[in-house]
Amino acid sequence: MLTASAFPALGLYVHVPYCAALCPYCDFAKTANFTAEIQQLYLQQLVAHLRAWTSIASLRSKYPAGFSSVFLGGGTPSLFAAEYQPLFEVLTPLLQPGAEVSLEANPDDITAARLQMWQQLGVTRLSMGVQTFQPDGLRVLKRVHSAAAAHHAIAAALAVFPALNIDLIYGWPGQSIAAWTADLQIAIALGIRHLSLYSLTYEGRTPLARQETRGVVQRASDDHLADIYAVACELLGAAGYLHEEVSNWSLPGAACQHNWLYWQDQSFVGIGAGAHGYLADPHGPGLRYAYGRSDRTFNQHALTSLTDRPLDAPTLSSTFGVTVDQGRDLDAWLTELVGSGLRTRHGIALDAALHRCHLLFQPTPVLQHGLNTGLLSIDAGQLRLAPQEWFREAAWCVEFLGSVTPANTL
Repeated sequence: MLTASAFPALGLYVHVPYCAALCPYCDFAKTANFTAEIQQLYLQQLVAHLRAWTSIASLRSKYPAGFSSVFLGGGTPSLFAAEYQPLFEVLTPLLQPGAEVSLEANPDDITAARLQMWQQLGVTRLSMGVQTFQPDGLRVLKRVHSAAAAHHAIAAALAVFPALNIDLIYGWPGQSIAAWTADLQIAIALGIRHLSLYSLTYEGRTPLARQETRGVVQRASDDHLADIYAVACELLGAAGYLHEEVSNWSLPGAACQHNWLYWQDQSFVGIGAGAHGYLADPHGPGLRYAYGRSDRTFNQHALTSLTDRPLDAPTLSSTFGVTVDQGRDLDAWLTELVGSGLRTRHGIALDAALHRCHLLFQPTPVLQHGLNTGLLSIDAGQLRLAPQEWFREAAWCVEFLGSVTPANTL
């Protein structure tokens, strides 16, 4: 059988904004204020938007085999199971052979019936938001599930979905190195094949950020975060996990294929409240767009006809009600490419990027020092950053951007 990799990569991101309860640190588009009627209308709108996107002639001609990967994120997509049947009736014929289909889940939503339904629909991979196995951490993060419930949910999920990823959060107030080490050791012992490890962030609109402003909580120091990160690198490396990207580790063959679309300048269609999409262009900066964050606005938007219309900013804005980044240029494209690529094990295709942007590479003293000392390397036109430096990829990105010069100025 052909695999998805035999065809051009095209991802689909579907955003489901509904949650049973809101986590104080989460800044994604989400709401716990909804009814069954609102949720049903939203899922109907997702189907309508999917049909509209896949009716675009230029998109069909570029990706005749359909989607290579799908990711249902949120919010909490695991609140629903059979409710996704109308969506998958449209989606399934649009999938490439061997396509990866991921669904985000919370431990407290895992039941035998839901696992069976997701599998029947065509889900191939679960991404479970465990965040921590420590009771103190679960209380701080205001997670609904217990550590025991997380263990039970993981065991049940693995029996149906061997391709299981779990998210863990580090840097929560009061977290010790010992507690973090225990979380990693538990994940390894449970046989989790892919781990996403995220530093706790204090986003401006979240309750957690307001608590910090009032002095109720205090964020971890940079030194403590660096120590925690080093522990993850050491323990997971010793256990055979590949460090794919600054926040992601996987056993060989267990990587999330959808993630690599984001990290390697590949196209993905985003649908739903707060969803973002990107249509890559091999010669230009590509097209980025975003839906508004309100599920009510998404539900009320009436789609317009796409018959024989070009896939451009005016068409997308009028048809889907999205906001298109119309000021985008090759400088923006290069910044994104370097910022995402340098924090992965594959790095960036330096020669190809310079050629597309008509640039010459003249390393700054800092960047040259990195090359001399092995913190950076260039091999067969591929620029890579040493894994221990991925935690500081933003600073290296700045140095890189200061190392390129328009070819016509020299």
